[in-house]
Amino acid sequence: MVRNYVISHTGKTLCYFALVWLLCSSALPNWAQVVSNGEKEPGASRPQSSVGNALASARAAFLDRHYAEAIGILRTALRNNPDNQALQLELGRGYLATGRDSRAERLFRGILEKDPANRAARLELARTLSCRRRYRESDELYRALLTQDHTDEAAAIGLTNNLMHEGRSAEASAAATAALAHHPNSLRLLEFRDRIANGLFGGDERALPVAANLFSSATDYVNDSSGNHSWRGTERLELKINPSLTSETHLEQGFLHSLDDPLEVEETFSEVLRWRPAERIAVAAGGGAIRFDDADLRAIYEGSITVQVARHLLAGAGFSRVPIVPDAEASEHELTAQGWEAFGVWTPEHWQVNIRASRRHYTDTNVGAQELAEALHQWTTAKMNYVAGYRLRYYGFSHDFAHGYFSPAAYQSHQATFGLMFHPGGRYRGELTARAGAESLGNGADFQPAWEINARNEVILGKWTLNLDYSRYHLAQVTGAFRADAARFGLAYHF
Repeated sequence: MVRNYVISHTGKTLCYFALVWLLCSSALPNWAQVVSNGEKEPGASRPQSSVGNALASARAAFLDRHYAEAIGILRTALRNNPDNQALQLELGRGYLATGRDSRAERLFRGILEKDPANRAARLELARTLSCRRRYRESDELYRALLTQDHTDEAAAIGLTNNLMHEGRSAEASAAATAALAHHPNSLRLLEFRDRIANGLFGGDERALPVAANLFSSATDYVNDSSGNHSWRGTERLELKINPSLTSETHLEQGFLHSLDDPLEVEETFSEVLRWRPAERIAVAAGGGAIRFDDADLRAIYEGSITVQVARHLLAGAGFSRVPIVPDAEASEHELTAQGWEAFGVWTPEHWQVNIRASRRHYTDTNVGAQELAEALHQWTTAKMNYVAGYRLRYYGFSHDFAHGYFSPAAYQSHQATFGLMFHPGGRYRGELTARAGAESLGNGADFQPAWEINARNEVILGKWTLNLDYSRYHLAQVTGAFRADAARFGLAYHF
């Protein structure tokens, strides 16, 4: 019976989400033009009268960041001119710009098979191999180009960047210095030399274009030390309405139970609009509702403003009403909490400092305060980043109610953070974070050892992103100090 009930609620929610999707999609521009590779962009099937026109149109589309349109133009032109190296080269650059590195490599190697002396293809192949973190092969190509022409600025920049990624600082410095003798005003080479002198050896990272829209679905499972079990399904749809306005639709279904409490099912819906009226200012506002197991509804809402105070400093504040449903016991009390939140993020070179504080009034007359301060330092290498830092967390409540969302009335922890981030290739990213320190359960209580570990895995397959995460001794929710095992499976599609 429980299984049927879960399926019924999930089915209704998904049907509702489909209706929201149809309504939202009706307001989007008409994407009826389909390019030859199956991707959709306005104007993608623009007719081309010659190779020159095709190249000009594709380059204009690239400048406007209409990557799918440009790639479609080039592929159409190549069908009529299959041996044209200029079209092949430009299409390879388009693939490289959008992260399709294997396709780009095949095109550049194809050009070089017929024309081994083609400098542009050799340079682009070296860039492609560098993006795929095959630095040794890329270095050989760059060095061959510099042997042929020791004043080749692009090859010198590429080689220096590779050597910085490889942690070969002395060789990188020598390559930059030799190239500056021929190009004393090269901003890139001057920047590389200054970074090496300051001990910053990581090279430049490629910034891939970010799709405007996103649909994601995730499932979370939490099993905590109080005997609570919960499954949560989350669906999210982000749509870019115009360059400064985006919409986010959020649906969540929770199935909560424990040894002492029956199954509780709650469903949440919210819609948030985010607007950037100026380059340094962003505002957000939205609302929705939570439906509890007995069909009672409670309104929820949020509003916030974020300001970029300086180049590396972000600050913001907001006011919201949020649901409090960490487990079946808390869900029975149909709680919400209303109050303010303030935060700041400072990101100097290789550092990130986060500060966050909030104070909320609960519908059971409780008042809760939360504080977080964290400082992290990151070291970058070719295939792995290292992180170390410190984190302070504090929770305080005016009452110690037995309502399932927090006990005791105060909690404090001090933990050192150690992390590894793996990026062996463009398609996989992994992260392993461990924290260890001490925690105090209650005002004036003695500190005792505390630790947790989090593992994150991300696989990127074109427009799809797959996530699989696991946490041990993780704070199961933001309002409770329960120890738990938690797992998450997520799938996202960028379009």
